[in-house]
Amino acid sequence: MKDDVIDGQILKFCDDFSNRVFCTVCPKKCGTYRTMESRNAAKHLKQDIHIRNFKLARLSHPPGMKQRLGGIRTNISTSAPTGDPDPPVSPIDCNDFGMDLDAPDTPINGQSPAVSNTVPDEADSEYPLLNLWDDIKGSRTLQFDGPSPDLFAELQSSLNSGNIPFTTPLIPTNQERELADDSASDFGIEIPDDPFQVPSVPSLQIVQRIPSRRKHHVKHFITSLLFSSPRLPFSEAQKKAVLNWVKELGARDLPTLGAIKKLHTGLEDLVGDPTEKVTSQSGNVFYINSVAKAIAKDYANPLTRLAMQDYPEDSGKGMSQVFNGKKMLLDMPSPPAVRVHGAVYFTDELLQDCTGGYFIPQRFFLGAADTSMDDTETCEHSDKVLYALGRVVERTDAGFIISEDQEIIPTSMFIRSFADIAANYGELDCGLTVKYGSLSPNPLRERSKGRMVYTVPLIIFMDDVSGNISKQWNKHHAIYMSNANLPREMLEKEFLVRFVASSPHAPLMELMRAMKESICAAAKSGVVAWDCKDNEEVMLIPYGLFLAGDNPMQAEECSHAGLNCNYFCRTCDVGGTKEYKESAAGYESIFVAIYGPQRTPLKRPDDNLRPPSTSNSILHALVELGKRLRKRTAGSQALSETVIEATFQKEFEDLLKGRELDDAINPLFGMDNIHMDTPTEILHTILLGVVKYFWGQTAFLLEKAKLLHVFQDRLESIDKDGLNSPCLNADYICRYKGGLIGKHFKSLAQVMPIITHDLIPPTVLNAWTVIGELVVLIWHTRIVDTEVYLANLSRKIEDFLNITSQRAPSILISKPKFHFLVHLPAFIRRFGPAIVFYTERYESFNHVFRLSCIYSNRQALSRDTCKTFARQDIMKHITTGGYWYDPTVRKWVRGGEMILGYFDEHPEQARLLGIPNSGCSVPISGSGKIETTLTAAGKTARKDAVPWKTTRCARILRTDRPDVIHHPGKSVVTRQGEHAHLDSRVIFRHPADGKVFTFADTLHPSLHLPCLTLADNEVVSAGIDLICIVNLQHNCVDSRCTDFDQKPIRQERTETSQTKALIQHKPTPKFFLNVYSIHNYEHILLVIPDTLRETPLWVVNVAEVRAVALRQLRDKRAAKKAGGDVSKPAGEDEGEGGDTRILSAPAPPAFDRVPTKTRKPASKAKTKANGPSTRGRKKPEVPNAIAGPSAQTASTQQDSRTFSDLASVQQHQAHFVPPAQHLYAPPPQSFPSLQPVPPLRPLHSPPLHLPSPYSHFPSQSYTRPTHQDMYMAAMHPLPAAQAYMSLPRPPYHQQSQHAQDFNPPSQYPLPQFGMTHPRGS
Repeated sequence: MKDDVIDGQILKFCDDFSNRVFCTVCPKKCGTYRTMESRNAAKHLKQDIHIRNFKLARLSHPPGMKQRLGGIRTNISTSAPTGDPDPPVSPIDCNDFGMDLDAPDTPINGQSPAVSNTVPDEADSEYPLLNLWDDIKGSRTLQFDGPSPDLFAELQSSLNSGNIPFTTPLIPTNQERELADDSASDFGIEIPDDPFQVPSVPSLQIVQRIPSRRKHHVKHFITSLLFSSPRLPFSEAQKKAVLNWVKELGARDLPTLGAIKKLHTGLEDLVGDPTEKVTSQSGNVFYINSVAKAIAKDYANPLTRLAMQDYPEDSGKGMSQVFNGKKMLLDMPSPPAVRVHGAVYFTDELLQDCTGGYFIPQRFFLGAADTSMDDTETCEHSDKVLYALGRVVERTDAGFIISEDQEIIPTSMFIRSFADIAANYGELDCGLTVKYGSLSPNPLRERSKGRMVYTVPLIIFMDDVSGNISKQWNKHHAIYMSNANLPREMLEKEFLVRFVASSPHAPLMELMRAMKESICAAAKSGVVAWDCKDNEEVMLIPYGLFLAGDNPMQAEECSHAGLNCNYFCRTCDVGGTKEYKESAAGYESIFVAIYGPQRTPLKRPDDNLRPPSTSNSILHALVELGKRLRKRTAGSQALSETVIEATFQKEFEDLLKGRELDDAINPLFGMDNIHMDTPTEILHTILLGVVKYFWGQTAFLLEKAKLLHVFQDRLESIDKDGLNSPCLNADYICRYKGGLIGKHFKSLAQVMPIITHDLIPPTVLNAWTVIGELVVLIWHTRIVDTEVYLANLSRKIEDFLNITSQRAPSILISKPKFHFLVHLPAFIRRFGPAIVFYTERYESFNHVFRLSCIYSNRQALSRDTCKTFARQDIMKHITTGGYWYDPTVRKWVRGGEMILGYFDEHPEQARLLGIPNSGCSVPISGSGKIETTLTAAGKTARKDAVPWKTTRCARILRTDRPDVIHHPGKSVVTRQGEHAHLDSRVIFRHPADGKVFTFADTLHPSLHLPCLTLADNEVVSAGIDLICIVNLQHNCVDSRCTDFDQKPIRQERTETSQTKALIQHKPTPKFFLNVYSIHNYEHILLVIPDTLRETPLWVVNVAEVRAVALRQLRDKRAAKKAGGDVSKPAGEDEGEGGDTRILSAPAPPAFDRVPTKTRKPASKAKTKANGPSTRGRKKPEVPNAIAGPSAQTASTQQDSRTFSDLASVQQHQAHFVPPAQHLYAPPPQSFPSLQPVPPLRPLHSPPLHLPSPYSHFPSQSYTRPTHQDMYMAAMHPLPAAQAYMSLPRPPYHQQSQHAQDFNPPSQYPLPQFGMTHPRGS
């Protein structure tokens, strides 16, 4: 019955897989045919509306007219317009919706675009527009035989004769029920869209097919976008569950998983599949994503291209980016081309400038604009000009003479390129006289075929990552990379980290070889990409800039044996045997960098060379060959050494396959100096290195002295405002003190000297002080003067190493990370600020990689991860407006308006893909938030406005503003975009003469921090004048804050009965300015007087300290060999005639010792025989020379939660025996007994009242303050010649002449330092 009703003429199936049919007789509604379930087809045929429509169609088209319409094409695809649940996907499908074919009409390789006339296959989901137009035109065109008749004349003649040219049947209206038929439009009166329309399904479905396909593609796009999130992956089962859930909610025409996979395959074919299979020489198989396709996406995407800087920059004295470093500016080959006035100029080519002279450029770079030159062409920024470094050429009768001196000229002076000069007949015939150049064109000119050529430096990161969700180690080697042409702020984004390769099987250097070959192949052939900034095709040449990673990984990349070998440094030749490192010469070498010639495998010591993983197959083959050649069998004669050597040589050459020996051992040896391209990584060397070492020993000292709870209370009471360190959870840090990570150590380094000033020995406190200063220097994002900065950094590093040798001499030998600090200034000069090669962004990306491994089927991990990241990159590229080359239309195309505007309406999808949300509004400086309250209905509402005369500001300003409404405020936005809340301390600019804080004349004697005193007067400031938030700590040392308050502990957003102790600060106006704070360090430096900016060196007599350290090492080694007591102080048995002031060594440092453990009894029987049982009794502790009171004192202090008993603390400090009191500065401070402090008025006041936008404070833009506008409390203003960000000239004996002569001009005077606002109303 079903097949009889659905005959394929009147009723037809929508598609081969659907049970829905559509009627070709009933008119269309809203542009689509009427569809129904197949079981309702018979009922539909019996309806009066269908019968009437069928009769109307027959009467409206007489037989003659049908014959004239018989020429319509019927060979078009007859797929139904709707109801396709799993439509086939092809690259052309993406153009149905969302393709912007209005892209620049620039063909690739200079060929003209052409439209293919190939008729698509029946299974194709699209139809060519040319054929579509012919069909639409044919369905509405009448064809006549012979000459065209005059239709109007025939119609007029027929009317005059009384004949009716058209049949107009009248429909009976006796069946009124049809008037209420909801399915009939226009109350049952059907007017055809076209009087000549025939139910020819093939020609009519094409027009209605496109909207239906768009609907499918929208659902495909949204579903694929959801399943492409890097940090929210879905397994196959989860994808099916999501699709079933949406289907149960009533969604129709959902894509299946098969359709999603087809879409991904189609997108890969359209945009380009970057995944390539690699088989190593050892037989390992893995996959890699092409480097060429990755960098081509960067240039074709406006999100990344518009932020790039194509040329290195000479920023003068300072630096802030990787392209300010020495390597990109001087060491690496220059970007080969520049475009000036529409012409492309290459390096090492002859050109002519506007003066008429000739010039050969050798390097292009950006520099500051020369104000003396009027005609300069700026690039991207008005303060940057593109310059050329090269040689002047003079044309004589004898030939072109090239100058031996190099000169710098702006590229805007170029007027004639080499092509123009060569085109002028006879101009180059005179030849060349010297060797500094040639008269031939740059080879890139021919290869680029008129395109602009750019170089792309790459930052390469390699690490070993576990691919398991559990703690079981499943090692994978993974490689990521970043485009170094992007600024540092963009490099920190996860969106711009590119995955390259991974494998759980292949060794690390095999992956690196594939990475190098991919880069070299792209550089050799050039990468043709679309430059969306200039709307033109360009050629890209990539190269590796440096390799980031942790120290073991960088040692592997250098074929270095690692941190445990004798020559532990991969950069210099420091090290040796243990006896040599404990000698005077060897110990001194740890404090300096010993740079020699470039290191190669043949120049390395044998104990410093790691067996290369890439050459293991060669070594195994040679070893097996040697065994066979030297094996003697009965009755055979042994081969001679000459034959064996010749066989070995031939086999070795065959195994090398034409490669150099260095390249066979390590593929990175063939590149630049790899030992100088693995910079000291500050995360693993500073935070997880020296800071972690000192934290571990400090925690050991605190536990030994039973003072860890005191440390926890102080850490809990620390003021965290202005630190930007959310990881100072005191309970977590003290409970899991052995399992902290980098963010904890970074936060601790900024507050440790303030917390532990009287809990640890002075030498350890001095080390923490220098660590705090080092962390601030190393985490600089912008260096104002490179030479002064590096001199100051070198000075701090040397001082820190000297303090370490004073406290723990042997740790400098056993922990190579201390020596790695010496190379940090050289790497900063080479690659820019140390934050540039900070690997935290890549370590965070390891989580994304681990998720891709977890949500795979584990059958082909390397291929699956490459495919996963390739699809994610394609989706991110398309949705952010990236271009790609479409070979079908031979154009560079991109997504349409719906795709480009999707993230604006759905920002949550952008966050899932890790795309920076450009739609977020930036806080406006000076704006604020008004205090709110909860109403009786539970809604949030503003607090009531208050009259001006009742505010505290009115009393201070003594003004009357009756017409202005003011609301109490809770925060205000500073110029740095921070929200300063009530009781925050900020740096602000104020024109009035008022002192809020005054600086002391000297640093604090024990903490060496600037001391501040809060003044009595109050100042009212506009919100626009607030610059930034700073961290102040209450001076509990001088205020004697010894009391504690008990604060309830909140758990699950509820206050519990448990409490924690917080220091109750006494109401004294004494504060410390925390100069160890990384946040806003630039502005903190500005407000500090010049006399307080420099801290003294902690070790002034370096030679004596190192001599004492060497003596301790020798005595320790001698005692160990003799089997004596290592803890016995050296020199204890010496006579009084010795120089005990210098030569008497202290007790062995705590860092070099482990806690002394009591030996267990040999057996129970022996214990009973020797004396009474000691079970249940506490064993006495062995006396220790490190920090800690006696056992009796410790037991009394164990439950103490206050600082009232300072005598016990002083008694604890009395146990320390420093090596020589004059070896550190300043001497330990002894605090006097507690004195009662007179109570002062409390500092807490009612909240701030922010004025309304109509207040008397005008909206003003930020202008650089003048000297008359800035005031500093209790300090002299800097002279006019002093710079705003100038650093004090350090008294460092190795400071360069350039740094000594540094005296930069003044930028703007110091801002005012004070509170956020006057408190109260």
